[in-house]
Amino acid sequence: MRYVALISLLTFFSYRQTAPPKLSAEHQKALESLRVMEGFTVEMVTAEPLIADPVAMEVDENGDMYVVEMHGYPLNLSGSGKVKLLKDTNNDGYPDKSIVFADNLKLPTGIMRWKNGFIVTDAPDVLYLEDTNNDGKADVRNKILSGFALSNPQHNLNTPRFELDNWIYLGHEGAVTPFVFKKEFGDKGTDIVFPGNPSAPHLDPNANGKAVRFKPDTYELEELSGRTQYGHTMDAWGHHFYTSNANHIYHEVLANNYLKNNPILLVPNATQNISDHGEAAEIYPTTETPNHQLLTDAGVITSSCGITWYGGRAFGEKFDNVTFIAEPVHNLVHADIVKDAGSSFIASRLNEKSEFLASKDAWFRPVNFYVGPDGALYVIDYYRQIIEHPEWMSDEITQSGALYNGTDKGRIYRIVPNKGLPMNWLGKLNLSKKSATELAKLLDSDNSWYRRTAQRLLLHRQAKEAVPALRALMTKSQRPEAQAHALWLLDGMKSIEKDDIVQALRNKTAGVRENGIRVAENRLNSAFGKDLIPELIALQNDESAKVRFQLLNTLGLLKSAESEKARLEILKRDMHDRWAGLAGIASFAGKENRIFEAAITEFTKRPTPETSEFISNLASTISGGENKAGFSEMMQKIMSETPGTDGWKAAALNGITKRWQYQKGKGVSLLSEPEKEKLLANFSFAASSEFRIASLRLLEVAGLPKGKLLEEKLVQAKAAINSLSQENNVDAFKAHAIFLLSMSNSNELTPMFQQLLTQKEPEIVLSAALKALGKTADAQACRFILKEIHHFPPALKKEAVNVFLSNPERINLLLKAIETKELEKSVLGWPQMVRLMNYYDVAIRTYARKVLAVNEDRKAVLQNYMQALALKGSQPKGQVVFEKNCASCHQIEGVKGVNFGPDLSTLRSRNATSVLTEIINPNNSIADMYDLWTLELKNGSVIAGIIAQENTNNVSIREMGGTVSVIQKKDIAKMQKAEQSIMPNGLENAISIQEMADLIAFIKKQ
Repeated sequence: MRYVALISLLTFFSYRQTAPPKLSAEHQKALESLRVMEGFTVEMVTAEPLIADPVAMEVDENGDMYVVEMHGYPLNLSGSGKVKLLKDTNNDGYPDKSIVFADNLKLPTGIMRWKNGFIVTDAPDVLYLEDTNNDGKADVRNKILSGFALSNPQHNLNTPRFELDNWIYLGHEGAVTPFVFKKEFGDKGTDIVFPGNPSAPHLDPNANGKAVRFKPDTYELEELSGRTQYGHTMDAWGHHFYTSNANHIYHEVLANNYLKNNPILLVPNATQNISDHGEAAEIYPTTETPNHQLLTDAGVITSSCGITWYGGRAFGEKFDNVTFIAEPVHNLVHADIVKDAGSSFIASRLNEKSEFLASKDAWFRPVNFYVGPDGALYVIDYYRQIIEHPEWMSDEITQSGALYNGTDKGRIYRIVPNKGLPMNWLGKLNLSKKSATELAKLLDSDNSWYRRTAQRLLLHRQAKEAVPALRALMTKSQRPEAQAHALWLLDGMKSIEKDDIVQALRNKTAGVRENGIRVAENRLNSAFGKDLIPELIALQNDESAKVRFQLLNTLGLLKSAESEKARLEILKRDMHDRWAGLAGIASFAGKENRIFEAAITEFTKRPTPETSEFISNLASTISGGENKAGFSEMMQKIMSETPGTDGWKAAALNGITKRWQYQKGKGVSLLSEPEKEKLLANFSFAASSEFRIASLRLLEVAGLPKGKLLEEKLVQAKAAINSLSQENNVDAFKAHAIFLLSMSNSNELTPMFQQLLTQKEPEIVLSAALKALGKTADAQACRFILKEIHHFPPALKKEAVNVFLSNPERINLLLKAIETKELEKSVLGWPQMVRLMNYYDVAIRTYARKVLAVNEDRKAVLQNYMQALALKGSQPKGQVVFEKNCASCHQIEGVKGVNFGPDLSTLRSRNATSVLTEIINPNNSIADMYDLWTLELKNGSVIAGIIAQENTNNVSIREMGGTVSVIQKKDIAKMQKAEQSIMPNGLENAISIQEMADLIAFIKKQ
C-alpha cells in the first residue's frame, strides 16, 4: 500500500521509467558482489568516470543531483575536493554527464541545499556556493561560518542538515591530537564566528568539540550538548542521533539550552548509548579477501559513520523506525530498529546474524546514505583499497604507495524493494515552480524528502499565502508528521497563533505534542504566551514519557508557582529515569531545595540507584551555588534523626563531597561549626556504615570541628581500634576510626598505625591504617613502609605504592628504593607504572622511565616477543594475565574491567601479530579520543585521565580507575596533555613470553 501511495504522489512526473543502463564488466562485478537483505534489490546509479571519491550527495527541489568528492583523503590538503552536478542527457532516468559545480575544496564532508545554492562543510569553514548564471558552476563562494579545527579528516566538521525546527545542524567533535601528521592536522580551531558579521554571536574555540546548529539569515549560533564523528540524523520528531567509530548509535537526550539553565549542575555526559547489542557490536561481513590495517577491529563495528534515519516509507512498516550506519572497514551496512525507552531509546538489530547490505569486495567502502525523492536508500561508496588513516597504520602501509588506490573510482547504489521504485526524478521534479499551496500539499507526503524539501522552500519564500493550507493540514491531515512540519513552518514564517499551538498540544500523537511544547517555548514571551501556560501545565500527566520530559525542560524556563508545581509532579513520577532527574535539577536552577523533600520521599518508598544518583546530583548542585540559606536548609534535613534515612543521607553527603573536593575553601565557607559537629556525631556504631563514612569524608574536605566533641570522638576512635569486640561490622567501624584519627594531623599517632600494619587485622583495617600513615609528612613513616612492604598481601602492596604516589618527594623516594634494589620493581602494578611513566613533571617522568628499565628499542623487544606467536596459548591462563595486567584500564567481553582505555574486545579478530604489536609498542598508534591529560587544580590537587566531555563551564575527566569527575573550569589552574600513549612502553616487564601467548589467545578467543 505504501508503494502505491508513493506512485500516486509522483504522477505529476509524466516521465517514463526505463531499466538501469548497461554496466561495464567491472561495475557489474561490483554489483554482483553485494548481498542485500531479502526483499530488496540493489542498483548502481552512477560510478566512475562520472564521479570519484564520493562522500555525500544532495538532490535539490528540481531533481538535480549533486555529489561531494573528497579526493584529498587521507593527507592531501592541496584543494582537490569537488562538488559535481550530475545530469541525465539521454532521458533514461540515470546520470550520464557530470559538471564540476565547485572545486578547490580541501576535504569537503557534506552538502545541503539552501536558497539558490548549497551549504558545504569544508573545515575550517562552512561555505555557501551558488551558481548565479545557470551554467552549472558556482560563481559565488562565501564563508558562512569559520573557526572549526582542520583536524584528522575522519573527525572534521561534516553533514549539514536542515531539520524540522528550521535550524541547520552540523556534525562535529573535538580535534584529534596527531602524533604522526602534526603539521597537516595539528590545528585546534578558533572561535566559531560568522565572518561576514563581526557583531554576531560566536562560540568558544572549536565549539568545545560539540555539534553545532545555526540560522544563516538571523545569525543565530548555538553549541549542542553532544558530539558526533561523521554523520548525524534525526527521527520524524527531532530526536537527535549520533555515531562514532565503535559506538554506532547514541542519542542526545538533554539539550544544551536546558543545561545552560543551571550552570551549577555538573553533568558528565548529555548523550545516551542506546544499542542493546553494545559498543563495538559484533557484525557479519561477507568480504572474501579483507584488507584490514593496524587499528582495524575486524568482526566488530569499528568505523561507524553516516548514520541515517530512514524516512522514505517505501520499505514497509518494518522500516518505519530504522537507522542505517555505514561500516566501511568491513564493507557493509548495519541497520537497527529504534524503540522508545523512557526519555531515550533502545536500538536493536534489524537482522540477527546478518547485515542489511554486505559486499564480498574488500574495496567497497560505504560512508554515507541519502533517502531520495523515490523513497530509495542511496548508498555512497567511497571505493578505496585503504580506508583507514595512516595516523593509525604501520609505516610500511603508509610508504607502500597504496594510500590513494581507488581515488579515481567511486559508486552510488540505490536500494529498492524487489517490486522496484521508478528512477524518474533526476532533473524532473520542478518543485521550484510549484505554488505555495502545492508545496504545502507535499508536506502530507509519506516520504520525509518531500516534507523537508517543501518546508525549506516555503520557509525561504516566507510564503504567507500557504498559511491557510498549513492550518488545514493541522486539522485535517491523517499524517502526524505533516502536522509537525506545518506547525514549525507557521512558527518559522512568524504566522503562528495560539490556537495552532494549542491544537498541537492536544494532538493524539505524542511526537506532535512534543513539538507543540517546543514551539510553545519559543512563544512564551509573545502576546499570547500567557494563554499557553495552562495548556502546557495540563500535560504534566501525559501518558508519554518523552512528552513529560520535554515539558519538564520547557517549564524550567517559566519561573512561576504553577510551573514549579507541575515540574515537581513530573519528577515524582519520573525520578527513576536518570535523565528526567537531571532535567528536573536543571529546571529548578536556584530553587533546588524545592525538590529535595520529594526526592527523600521517593527514595524512602523505592530506593534505586537512579534515585540515589538523583539525590547525590541534587545535593552537589545545592552545595555548589552561593545560596547559603538553601544549603543550610538541606543540611538540616540531612542532620535530622529520622530512623531509616541513612541511605539517602549518605547519597547527599557523597554528592557534596564530590563537589567540594575540587573547590578550594568551599566547604570551609559553607559548613558551620554546628553542622560539622553533627556530622562528627555520626561517628557512632549506631549509624550505618555508609552514612558514617560519608559524614567523615565530607569532614575531610571541609575540616573537623573544634572543641570537646572532637576530643571525645578521637578517644572513642582510639578505643575502637584497640577493641576486641566480635560484633557485626566492627571491622568497618575500626577502619572508620582510623580514618577519623588520620584527619587529626597528629604525628604521635604514627606508631599506632604502624603497629596495626604488623598485626593480623582484616584487610579493610590494614588498608585504612596504611592510608592514614600516608597522610603524615613523616619521612620515618615512609621508611617504615619500604621496610614492611615485603610482608604485605598483594592488595595492600598496591595501597602502599599509592602512598608514595601522593606527592613528588615520595615518588622520588620510591624510585630511589627501586633503583638501589631496596625494593623490587615487581611491587608496582601496571597502572602505577603507567602513572609514573606519564607523570606531568618531566624530571620525575624521565627518572621513572630510567629506573623502570623501559627498553626504548621497541623493535628489539617486539622481535623477542615474536616467539609468543609460535607458542600455544591458554585462554583461561590468558584471562588471569588480563585480569592482573590489563583489567585495571580496559574492559573485554567476559571480564569486568575498568572503562578507561579502549575496549579490547575490538582486538578479537585482528591477527596475532597486530595484537602483539599494539601491546609491545602502544605508541605505534594512539586511538583517537584517548589522549592523557593532567589537570592541576587551584586547590593544589592533580587529576590525570582522559577528557570524556567538555563544554563552556565544565570538563569531565575519566581517571585511571574508571571514575568520571566533572570539574568546573574556574577551578582548574592548568591543563596539560601528554605526548605519548596512556599506555606507555614497558608492559613486557610484567608478562613473560608464555604469558603473552596466553594473553593473545584470550583476547582472540582462540
